[in-house]
Amino acid sequence: MSKPTNPRSDFLHALLQCNHAETRELGWAVGSSPLLSDAPEQHLLSPDFFDENWRERLDWLLSIDASEEKLNHLRNLLNSGSQRLGKRFERLVTYWFESHPRWTVEKSNWVVSDAKRTIGEFDLIALNNDTGAYWHFELACKFYLSSKNTRHWNTWKGTNVRDDLQHKMDKLEQQLRLSDHPAAFEPLNSNGIEIEHRAVWMKGWFFHHFRDISHSIPPRSAHRHCNVGWWCTQSEWHKWMSQSSSDWIELSSLEWLQPIHSISCNTLHANQIIEKWIQQPFDRHQMLAQVIHREGKFVELSRGFVVHDDWPAQSRLE
Repeated sequence: MSKPTNPRSDFLHALLQCNHAETRELGWAVGSSPLLSDAPEQHLLSPDFFDENWRERLDWLLSIDASEEKLNHLRNLLNSGSQRLGKRFERLVTYWFESHPRWTVEKSNWVVSDAKRTIGEFDLIALNNDTGAYWHFELACKFYLSSKNTRHWNTWKGTNVRDDLQHKMDKLEQQLRLSDHPAAFEPLNSNGIEIEHRAVWMKGWFFHHFRDISHSIPPRSAHRHCNVGWWCTQSEWHKWMSQSSSDWIELSSLEWLQPIHSISCNTLHANQIIEKWIQQPFDRHQMLAQVIHREGKFVELSRGFVVHDDWPAQSRLE
């Protein structure tokens, strides 16, 4: 399985200068292309925002990669609190804002409640020190599989199909309106915060069924350089890849936020993975990276999800 061509080879080349997984995660969270663009009604950040901030802060990122003290600080930050992937992603983005001279983080994961219930949560409120404007950012890192090879957002499903792209975008829009809720007026005013800008910071991957790769249809407003992979069912993997000679790595969820670039990896051939899954079936899904050994390191060629044979039907019952 080949990886679709990404013209942003300069970004990938720069990111692979980082020798540590944590700094690649941080660089990916900031500099990778967003999932969506050109949908003004969704308050999406411009792709130029990410590209410019990535370029101007590359030296800072490499300085973290080269410093054991800074690396330990980043590691401790990432290992604190919930290890859910979304929370890890939020900590990466918040750390970037906290370390940026043009921004001051005012609030992160700030819960708003009234007398009876929780109304919502601000993922991040940051002050732009150059303009004096407060920004409300909603942060999301999502992985969606194409269930019908269409542009419609509701056909792009998470491994649990109760989560789809349409539902997520509707929810993000609702979250961005939190400052308009009466319950938010008092806490915002008492902290001297007046929200002037609202924006979605959304990264992740889209996965096409492997048979659709040659004629795949991206979701509406997908960014032209977004991360793209493939998916198949477990039976399809057994049939399709049984004769493959490629090297593969089973990725844990903590490895989803970085391209694989390592001196040593626990690689497996496809038939070894098949034997392993026969003996130890995975619960719901498994992400895999196809790698090649190049210049003394394993470098990622493609990435995909293997799901149960009854996906997406079974996920509706979970």
